[in-house]
Amino acid sequence: MARAEQKIKVKVESPTSEFYVEVKASDKVKDLIKIVKKVWGSDYMLLSHNSVEMKGDQTLSTYGVTNGSVIKVTVFAEEP
Repeated sequence: MARAEQKIKVKVESPTSEFYVEVKASDKVKDLIKIVKKVWGSDYMLLSHNSVEMKGDQTLSTYGVTNGSVIKVTVFAEEP
């Protein structure tokens, strides 16, 4: 029987706020963006990990996101 993929806990932070979320390394960046939108309510944001801009159709593991990673979020008032 195949083992279920283990969830990892990552910190999502902006210059003014932060929260933790459990995800899978195989989750797509766009799935994380949906979670961030629910928490902060902005449609315009940029996610980065280790100073690399994250693209929505890639997996979190593509960017080396692991348990304890920090995802930086830049939120824009309008479309950049």
